[in-house]
Formats: sequence, C-alpha cells, structure tokens
Amino acid sequence: MVSTSRWIGLLWGFALFLNTAYAAAPPLTPLFYQVELQGKTAWILGSFHVGKANFYPLPPPIMRAFQQSSALVLEADVRDPKISQWVAQYGMQPAEADAPTRKLLDAYCQPLGICQQLAQFSPWLQSIQISMLRFTQMGLSPQFGVEQQLLTLNGARPLLELESTRSQLAMLSSFDMDIQWAMVRDSIEAPDTDIQALVDAWRRGDEATIAKLMRQQLETEGGYQMLDKMLWQRNRQMAERLQQLLAQQSQPLFVAVGSGHLAGDRSLLQYLRQAGANIRNCWQQPCDISAN
Repeated sequence: MVSTSRWIGLLWGFALFLNTAYAAAPPLTPLFYQVELQGKTAWILGSFHVGKANFYPLPPPIMRAFQQSSALVLEADVRDPKISQWVAQYGMQPAEADAPTRKLLDAYCQPLGICQQLAQFSPWLQSIQISMLRFTQMGLSPQFGVEQQLLTLNGARPLLELESTRSQLAMLSSFDMDIQWAMVRDSIEAPDTDIQALVDAWRRGDEATIAKLMRQQLETEGGYQMLDKMLWQRNRQMAERLQQLLAQQSQPLFVAVGSGHLAGDRSLLQYLRQAGANIRNCWQQPCDISAN
C-alpha cells in the first residue's frame, strides 16, 4: 500500500471517489529542506499525493518559500493532456492472476461490484485503483494531495518536471507479473493501520519512519528490484535533473516530491549532497526564508 500511494497523484482522474468528512488535525511539519548548490537555491517539500482539507494551508514557512520561488518543480505534470493515452498504452493490459491472488481479488471486488472494471486494467493499475478506494474510505482524496494544491496556487509561474508522466507509467508497467500481482495482493491485505502510520509520519516529518515503511513495503512486493527501480534509480535521476534546472535558473525553485524520495538510503537528498549541495532541515535549522 505504501508504494502504490505515490502514484495516486498521476491517476486521480481514474479514481473511485467517496464523500468524506474532515476533522480537526494537529499542525503539519512535513519534510522541508533548503538546498543550496553552486550559488543556487531550491526549497524541497516532501509531498503526500492524497490528503484532507484540514492539511491546508501548509505551514507559513513553506508557503513563504513557495510564494518567493520563480517556478514550481514536480515529479511530473499531472495535468499532462496525454495522460489518458499513456494509461491506455501502459495500464490496459489485462493478465490472468494465479489462483490464490484470483481468490483474494474476487473476495475483495465482488461485494463492491467492481470486478469487471478492475479486470480491464494491468495488475499494477488494479493495485492503484484498490489503493485509491481504500484511501477514500479513510477520508483521503487526491483533490487534497500536496501537488494538486500547489498547482492550484501556482498561477502563471513555470511548471517544471523532474520526470514525466509517461516515464513513470512505463516504469510501473515494466515490472514482471509476479511483482505486479504482489502489488495487488498488498493493496488488498495491507491493514488500515499501515496507511495511517504513513499519513502520521508524513504529517510530522518523521524521516526515519517514512524510510522504514517504504523499504518494508517495497521489499515485500518486489525485493531489491522494486527498491532499485522505484526509489534508488529515480532518486539519482531526479537529483541530476534538479541540478540541471538549478543551473538554468537565477531565482529559487520550489520542489515537491513524494516524501519517500527524501528518506532513507540513496535518497534524493543524499545524491544532492554527493554533488556538493548544502542542505538544511528547515524545522531543525535556520533557513533563509524572508518574512515578507
């Protein structure tokens, strides 16, 4: 469930929505860093791709940095007009499940009346649809995901990408069927407490817990291959891309990426440090954010 949550922002238009009520919640302190590299500055926020209305507004230091930045940088532009085309290309490849997975999937989808709908999708996309349904049942919606909220506030400023929608979907579809069906099983079997633990860790900016949850989940679903392709390779590539964007910009950038990319071994931040960046956790160290 943890691993599939990061893809919800890409596919929110294909989700199954339920009405939810939002209760009061404690203050947010999500992962938030100032990165300085070769005289250039970027603010990096660890995002969550679904959320609740009471997550907003984001804390004042984050909003000040966002308002003062010259461009918004996301993993991918979720408004890509070709997203339906890419989903059709990479996500509409039905496959036959093994008997235990079929039994588990039928037991889940038949009471909800969604078996026929799910069957038209590739297994990895089935896992995302199931995860989305479970998120919405817990009151979490992509409408209130961090990226979607930032896009709403971004105005006419440039939107830059660290990856692309197409590359992300192609990567998901590249996993073998054993791993994709493991994703489906996990999306059904993961307890609600695991989902809530990830939400809580994001809210308080608990890097160690985020890293632990991400690693456990990815290793369960696909071992080293999943960790390498879903996190480590992409972290290195995103760090390289961010360095390119910083070199091209004279003013600070505001970057929002899934919090899992900022936690644990071989994180985006570690690759930036290896490139010579000075990085400060803005909840633990003073960051240069003007109050104006």
